[in-house]
Amino acid sequence: MGSPGRRSRPTRAATSASPRKGSSPGSASSASSPRSRRSPGRPPTRPPRTTGTTPPGWPRRYSPTTSPPVWVPSPEVEGIRDLAGAYDGATARLATAKQRLLAFLAKRGFVYGGTTPAGNPRKYWTYDFLRWLDKVRPEDDGGVRALAALRNEVEAAAEARADLLSEYRAAVDASPIAAEVAALQSIKGCAFALAAAFSAEVGDFTRFRSGRQVTAYFGLAPSQRSSGDSVRLGGISGAGNALVRKLAVEGSWCYAAARHQPKLMPRDTGVPLEIRMHGRKGSERLLRRREEMLARGMPAAKANAATAAELVRWLWALGMMCREGAE
Repeated sequence: MGSPGRRSRPTRAATSASPRKGSSPGSASSASSPRSRRSPGRPPTRPPRTTGTTPPGWPRRYSPTTSPPVWVPSPEVEGIRDLAGAYDGATARLATAKQRLLAFLAKRGFVYGGTTPAGNPRKYWTYDFLRWLDKVRPEDDGGVRALAALRNEVEAAAEARADLLSEYRAAVDASPIAAEVAALQSIKGCAFALAAAFSAEVGDFTRFRSGRQVTAYFGLAPSQRSSGDSVRLGGISGAGNALVRKLAVEGSWCYAAARHQPKLMPRDTGVPLEIRMHGRKGSERLLRRREEMLARGMPAAKANAATAAELVRWLWALGMMCREGAE
């Protein structure tokens, strides 16, 4: 009870239960508040950060102005994409089986070393290595059985990969991208696996406007973080088809030991001389650019990523030449 003459204040319960001005009589004030509708552990939402302007020459990762038009592959091309993934899986299984066998030999103390008559280190999985492997005899019976099982695993994986490769080639030869696959192999660093996977993923080569757009499409362009006038470039973005990007990076490592000589191609490929000469020009340019980057002190891995980025541009250019020649 308050003193006479003074007006008593309402209790907290009465204040929270009474509706606010402008609210419906049957609703509590807490239900109309946006803050109360959010869960207690969820932080308040903030507007997205805006980035600065894109520097010239570096397309945004998801910009609609730089993305190529959508191309729907045919059932034949979609089947080639599936074969590309299956062949990559067979290659990985073969590599795993070989690694198991080498690990077993190293654990048992059998080392295949030495050098060739030319002074180079001897390579594994050659005819000489297989002859040396035939002479390996573990002392215990379990080791003999394990060695035989590991060799059978390697041989089975190699046979499965070879059978899949023959089916892969037959499917490509019967597909509408057979001419592009043959043309792309005229440049160093691009074998059948990369040429087929790249052609099946690109499909219509005319949907790209420039080589930089192809580089960004396959995730080989540098990532970018910009704010206002500050622009920071990082590693490759990693967008797009991971298989094509991996094959391009692996193919670029051949320039580490390549020489200034043209790539030898069979004469029955049917690739026009103009395309083969352009592929030779691209091989020479990629090799020279890699040597320049290494001479400036750039790490080998970074130089190889830059070589892979330019390699896919040359592949797109060769595909465009093949498409224009067909028309």
